[in-house]
Amino acid sequence: MRHFLAGAVSGAAAVTVVFVLAVGLWPWRVEATRTPGAGEVTAMKSLLNRAVEREAVRLANPFPPSADNLMEGMKLFRDDCAGCHGDGAQPSLWGTTSFFPRVPQFATEPPHRPEWQIYWIVKNGIRNTGMGAWGQLMTDDQLWKVSGFLSHVNSLPQEVADAWSKRQ
Repeated sequence: MRHFLAGAVSGAAAVTVVFVLAVGLWPWRVEATRTPGAGEVTAMKSLLNRAVEREAVRLANPFPPSADNLMEGMKLFRDDCAGCHGDGAQPSLWGTTSFFPRVPQFATEPPHRPEWQIYWIVKNGIRNTGMGAWGQLMTDDQLWKVSGFLSHVNSLPQEVADAWSKRQ
């Protein structure tokens, strides 16, 4: 039994040393202009998805997806978010070249998350991605309207869709 425990402790210590050396000495590339390997992308997406699923409280948007509420959400998005995420007429050059992970361009890559998760992300931000926390910069009403707009960007009423697709 003593030999087994000594082997287990030695094995755990060896794995820890190898991990620390790999993280500390491996020539990791960290510049945002370079696309990381598939393993890193997969690991980070998995970590992000699990964290948002765990942290985001399932809340109902108090603003129904009416044309007026969606139009307000679109205007807020254009004023505060389109610089990175693009708008319905054109992508953001800044968001598609200067960040990694690349910033989703919602005209062509709409969010595929429940509305309450979008709200949580917009309110709290995502560390180490460039996605800032807007909870101190927007009211809850504004956060919900932007989240409502984003969750319906593929199914907007015609008047909102027309406004979304026009360059402003």
